[in-house]
Amino acid sequence: MIIIIDVADNDHSKEYEIKFLNETHLDPILCLQDTVIRSLSDSAIYYGEPIEFFRKQLMIKDGSMGIFKKEQVVGFHMASFPSFNEAQLGVDIGLNQEELSQFVQLGPVVIHPDHRKKGLLTRVANMHLKTLEEMGYKHVCLTISPNNYPTIRTTLAQGFVIKQIKKKFNNLLRYIFHLDFRNRFKQPKYSVRIPNTDIESQKFIFSLGFYGYNVLKNDNGFDIVFGHDAIKA
Repeated sequence: MIIIIDVADNDHSKEYEIKFLNETHLDPILCLQDTVIRSLSDSAIYYGEPIEFFRKQLMIKDGSMGIFKKEQVVGFHMASFPSFNEAQLGVDIGLNQEELSQFVQLGPVVIHPDHRKKGLLTRVANMHLKTLEEMGYKHVCLTISPNNYPTIRTTLAQGFVIKQIKKKFNNLLRYIFHLDFRNRFKQPKYSVRIPNTDIESQKFIFSLGFYGYNVLKNDNGFDIVFGHDAIKA
């Protein structure tokens, strides 16, 4: 699950180093997760992972990238490579067995509250996605809360589209995002706007084959813009 992605980018990012994490970084990661959880005004935005998850995750080669400032971990970006039985997000968006063998799941991804608005997570995400593509993976999925406007906006700008909305992570409502490295997003022929709070209408539009590709502010919050390439009468 992705929770916070910076939208700014400036020279401050030069103060930071990005490198892969390993088992020695377990304690700093756990402390960082606790700090982020305590800072949230909406606890439903982030699902806290247990220590066992991170122990396993840090053993995966190229699975976790960290953002460091003066050797302190201030952010992390994690990717896992689930088996057929574990690739729930891939199944949720309808990937077939061959596609699931080329599937990566992102999350959690966080940044310390004191180090946001520096473009750091956009930077680390681009680096990690490039690594994953070079490793031969073709499909990437992640989840974001429907109420997390900044992260939704930035993730869509990276080329992801929203394929589904479902309850995940202990019954928390989540958008499921998908990036296909071989078939990058193109402007759709048809589009419709739906408020992010209108969950039932979104579920219906997803059932018709639409996908979310943009986000726009409205008087009460924001709309998700859904697209479709071919609508049959």
